[in-house]
Amino acid sequence: MTTQSKSGGAATRERTSITLPPDMMRRAKLAGGGNLSAFMESALREKFLLDAMVEVCRIKSQDPDDDLFEAAEADAEAAA
Repeated sequence: MTTQSKSGGAATRERTSITLPPDMMRRAKLAGGGNLSAFMESALREKFLLDAMVEVCRIKSQDPDDDLFEAAEADAEAAA
């Protein structure tokens, strides 16, 4: 079940239920310092950022121009 709320002009939040193994829940609560929601939000933002960075690397690795640039840099360094 997911519910939405907005309090005091704060950003809209959705309440939901998640299921975690007991050890992960215990560690998340400890890491959150008593604010599990804030911890989960931060962890998800970090995961989204990491996923985006991995995707950028994947796309850049497919760009042959990058390989040419790196080869030219290597040649210039070897010639110096």
